[in-house]
Amino acid sequence: MTEMSTFKKALVPFTIIMVGCFQTASAQEWGTDLRSPGVADTAARDTAASSGGGWGEEPGTQEVSVKPRVPYKRFVPPYDTLREIIYYSGVIDDELCETCGADSLYWRAMRYLTKRFGKEKMKDKTWLLENVVGNKIVMKITVPMMIQTNQFNKKQSGMMEYRMALRFQESRYKYQFGNFVHVEVERGAEARMIRTYHEYYMRVKKGFQNTDVYLLAADRDVKAFVEGLRKSLRGPYQPDEDDW
Repeated sequence: MTEMSTFKKALVPFTIIMVGCFQTASAQEWGTDLRSPGVADTAARDTAASSGGGWGEEPGTQEVSVKPRVPYKRFVPPYDTLREIIYYSGVIDDELCETCGADSLYWRAMRYLTKRFGKEKMKDKTWLLENVVGNKIVMKITVPMMIQTNQFNKKQSGMMEYRMALRFQESRYKYQFGNFVHVEVERGAEARMIRTYHEYYMRVKKGFQNTDVYLLAADRDVKAFVEGLRKSLRGPYQPDEDDW
């Protein structure tokens, strides 16, 4: 009995050492980090997941490109620093035109203006301020203020006033536009008239994205006006004085 007990006592430490070695070997076989026993090595999986192109990528994790917002560039109309007003002017020459005398150009302009505004307006002294045959036409014009809300839609916002002058010489004429005013009727019982000069819209420091629509409306009107004059003055025209 004494020898058997002694053998068992000697066997116990040996068994413990063998079990520990077996556990260590098993852990190493299944990918346990030798530097941190019992912690799985996830380096390979983390690299694939963070690359954005791994097999286990979840839908919706890709970055969405956003276009940078283009800053608004305000509209600046032509400005006369001496008069301190918004001012459009230009000269059209045609030295080769054999029928472009000053009188002929005048009558062609009168025909175009009558077609554009009507006979009654061309006889109204509040509209036709000066009328010198073959020399000069000066008008104070009132038309609807048509602002463009987007590429396809326009709407009226009150009325627009401006002065227009045409001067005629042999084979050439000069046009001038200025004194632009936005006219609105204030809502309410008094219905007060509000007159805003376009120079105010040009100088505003804030909210010019909203006021530029009025400056652009005037710009479109002037350019269409000049283009109509240009077309009407190209062809020969010899009307009777009572034609308009």
